[in-house]
Amino acid sequence: MRVHDVPRLTIGIEEEFQIVDAQGQLKSHIETLLAAAGGRFGDQLKREMMQSVVEAGTKICADIGEAREEIVTLRGSIAALLRPAGLRIASAGTHPFSHWQDQEVTEAERYKILEEELQDVIRELLIFGLHVHVGIPDREQRIEVMNEARYFLPHLLAISTSSPFWLTRITGLKSYRQIIWQRFPRTGVPPEFSSYDEYENFVELLVKTKCIDDGRKIWWDLRPHATFPTIEFRVCDAATRVEETLCIAALIQAICAKLLVLRARNQGFRRYAPSLIQENKWRAVRGGMDANLIDFGKEIEVPMRDLAVELLEFVDDVVDALGSRREVEYLQTIIREGTSADRQLRAFAATGHLHQVVDHIAEETIAGVPVLAL
Repeated sequence: MRVHDVPRLTIGIEEEFQIVDAQGQLKSHIETLLAAAGGRFGDQLKREMMQSVVEAGTKICADIGEAREEIVTLRGSIAALLRPAGLRIASAGTHPFSHWQDQEVTEAERYKILEEELQDVIRELLIFGLHVHVGIPDREQRIEVMNEARYFLPHLLAISTSSPFWLTRITGLKSYRQIIWQRFPRTGVPPEFSSYDEYENFVELLVKTKCIDDGRKIWWDLRPHATFPTIEFRVCDAATRVEETLCIAALIQAICAKLLVLRARNQGFRRYAPSLIQENKWRAVRGGMDANLIDFGKEIEVPMRDLAVELLEFVDDVVDALGSRREVEYLQTIIREGTSADRQLRAFAATGHLHQVVDHIAEETIAGVPVLAL
């Protein structure tokens, strides 16, 4: 494929991190962390519902190389800001043993409104995700790509699974975060829309009937962003290793680019009903990379590891133009070694201690990240 045929799509990455102490417990520390940052990072570091969470967002990145610099800098900076208090940064979809009832809620009007609206559903929201934005300027193309990219949501979830524990229990699932998250309204696989106008009318109806204030309260696994000219992939668990974050972001960017290339050739990509995609999503929740997903075209089960290889083949002709081959091909490591969920389970099997699992997560979160002095 000619380089100029591949659209250059900007990316932005948001990571939700755990703040943990020396014993591995979650620690309410976001206000102190932001005060120590002193505004140096602008709105790149943000509060979340729980004070033991910090969200870090990259700037708009032209390519995965810029995203790498941003991710490494943000992780290193947060670690440096936490170090004087004896605290650490950890990245995984759930915490192995801390309880949601022990967490302090952030004092902000937005969270008070959400708590009043959602009650215990939001109070139990002690989960951590990875969100990836892909810039698509044309709003009709945003809807078209969303309709087709839904098919890959279970694959991306399987690759990212990092939440096998919940409240001291081995859940038997690789992404228990999804079980907690699906209790929210307006989550899951999005419906198909014939045009951006149809989507806009859908949002306006929900606003008019007082279901939502605006499009930000639509929390699908993939959505057009309410403010920015992007589509936002929200299905993934928080990625533990830097290379996992970059691999997932690069795959998402490449999927969108490939779908746009196909559309430019009038080839398109087959669309499937949300209920069918949901069947694969459940399998990804349950088994991660060990799952068998369904090829609905062939009507057979296929090992997720084989589907990961197929995904690499699907995007192979766009990754060089995007400059992301190195990041995308880290998927081969995930195919061989499994995901963060698999490594956490192995760490627990080897030690028998969930505190050691947190140590393992925290060490991997800053592995390869330069020690910064702020």
